[in-house]
Amino acid sequence: MADQLNMGNLSLSESQHAPRQNGNGGFVRSAYIPPHARGSARGPAPMDGAPPMNGHYDGPRPGYGAGRGGGGGGWGGAPTFTPRGGNGFDRNAYGNPGHGGQQARGSGDGQWKDGKHIPGPSNPRIERELFGIPNDPNVQHSGINFEKYDDIPVEASGQGVPEPVTTFANPPLDDHLISNIELSGYKVPTPVQKYSIPIVMGGRDLMACAQTGSGKTGGFLFPILAQAFQNGPSATPMQTGMARQRKAYPTSLILAPTRELVSQIYDEARKFSYRSWVRPCVVYGGADIGHQLRQIERGCDLLVATPGRLVDLIERGRISLQNIKYLVLDEADRMLDMGFEPQIRR
Repeated sequence: MADQLNMGNLSLSESQHAPRQNGNGGFVRSAYIPPHARGSARGPAPMDGAPPMNGHYDGPRPGYGAGRGGGGGGWGGAPTFTPRGGNGFDRNAYGNPGHGGQQARGSGDGQWKDGKHIPGPSNPRIERELFGIPNDPNVQHSGINFEKYDDIPVEASGQGVPEPVTTFANPPLDDHLISNIELSGYKVPTPVQKYSIPIVMGGRDLMACAQTGSGKTGGFLFPILAQAFQNGPSATPMQTGMARQRKAYPTSLILAPTRELVSQIYDEARKFSYRSWVRPCVVYGGADIGHQLRQIERGCDLLVATPGRLVDLIERGRISLQNIKYLVLDEADRMLDMGFEPQIRR
C-alpha cells in the first residue's frame, strides 16, 4: 500500500510480528515471540503456520518478576518467587523518589542525643527537591522580600506584648532553623512574623490575621520549630498490650480545612525542619489511609491534618494528642464555615 500508519515513530513495516516476504515472492508469518524473549540472541524460528497455543514463558518478565527477585519458570512450573526483591518495599527507601516524598530517619536526618540537637549531613538531592536551585529565575521561592514593607502597619493588642524582632537571629531563633530559613529565600521577617515569633516563643496564645502571601505559615512554624530544636522531643508514653500498630505522639498539631492547604503547610514544614530531628507528617481525607498510616508509624513529631481525617485516626488508635504542646488552627473561620466545629471541639 502507498501509505503507512505511523504511531510513535513505529510503522507497520517495522513491526517484528509483521509478515516477511520470502525468496519465492510469498509471505512467511513470524513465530510469536513472548515479551520477555524479544530482543534476545536466540528465538523461535519463523514458521508458516500459527504459533502453538501451549507455548510457555521460559524466563522472568522484565520489570515484573525479574525486578522482584524471581518469577522464573514456565506457566506449568513452580515459580521461584523471592519476596523483598529489587522493587519490593524497603523501609529505608522512604524519602527517595517514588516512595512518598519524605525522608526517613536514619537517612540523613538529625537526631537528639545527650540533650543536644545534632543536625544531619547535607543532602544535595533533598536540598534541590525542597529549596530548588538558588537564583533560578524559573522557580518561585518561599521567601518574600519585605525589606521595602517596613511601613506596613501592624496592630498588636493584649497585655505585655513583646517587642517585634527585626532579623532572623539567635536568640530567639535556633541557628539550624536560621540556616533553613536562609535556604528558603527569606531575608528579613515579614510584618506578621516580626510579632508572631516573640509572642509564640514567650508561651503566649496568638490570633493573627494577615493577607495571603504575608508569611503566616512561617509565622507559626518558626517559633514552634525553634523551641523544638532547643528543647528536644517529649517522652513517649509506654504503650501497653501486644498490638503491632504503633501509635504516634506528635508534639505539634496544625489543622487546616483542605487537603491543598495542609499539603502546602507540610511542604513548608519539610523545608524548615530539614536535617533536624523533627519529622513532619501530613494526613487528609480523599487519599489512601494505609499509606498515611505507614508514614506516621515511622515517626511523627509535627502533624498537619484536616479535622475529619484526624478524628478518624484518633478513633483508630493510631494518633494520640497526649503530648501536644502547640495547636495551630489555620483558616479557623473557614473550618467553622465548612462545618468542622464538632471535630475541632473533640
